[in-house]
Amino acid sequence: MNQVIRPMTDLEPTSAWRLWIDRCGGFTLLTGDRLTVGGARLEGTTDVQVRSDWRRCEGTLVRRNGDYFWNAADGADAGRQAPGGQPSAGTLLRSGSVFPIPGSATLRLHQPSPLSRSAVLSLDPPHRFDQHVDHVLLVDQTVLIGPNPGDHICCSSVDTAAVLVFRDGRWRAKLKPGAAVDVARPATPSPLVDLVPGQRISLGDLDMMLEEA
Repeated sequence: MNQVIRPMTDLEPTSAWRLWIDRCGGFTLLTGDRLTVGGARLEGTTDVQVRSDWRRCEGTLVRRNGDYFWNAADGADAGRQAPGGQPSAGTLLRSGSVFPIPGSATLRLHQPSPLSRSAVLSLDPPHRFDQHVDHVLLVDQTVLIGPNPGDHICCSSVDTAAVLVFRDGRWRAKLKPGAAVDVARPATPSPLVDLVPGQRISLGDLDMMLEEA
């Protein structure tokens, strides 16, 4: 069966947020299907900026049907052909792939959970993302937070596990089923809590604040 590829005009526009979690770190949350990557500049306009010797814009990352494709800004992917003679969507990046960007920085893509198509961008030391964040998350509706390697945001210093949900332009969060709770209280389903930019919330041991980037 041939897979239907969504055209560029059908991709969701990118919006950016930052999430700060006590004892865990800071994270950029990008909710679109298409984003640009480049070196950090004082007045840079790329969605993901890395403090490195990279050019202002190195290329574009596109998510289609849960897969991630890299298109270099110099057009290195433009002449490639996909099976069947169709134009290539770009270089497919699987979980664990390194972005084919020349320079001093090494950028990796991870999809830690089979339950979500969201992905995590990480940098090898000593390079860092701009805005002092630890990782960049490419969000597809849900983000898993917890102490396990399969979580998008791994907080090894806490026992609480939670789920972030982005729908209709709103962020909400709740404790994951089976997350550590007060044993003195009866177990009840955890309600979804609105994440209002600029307001701190607590879910179990997780203390966090969302802000617009």
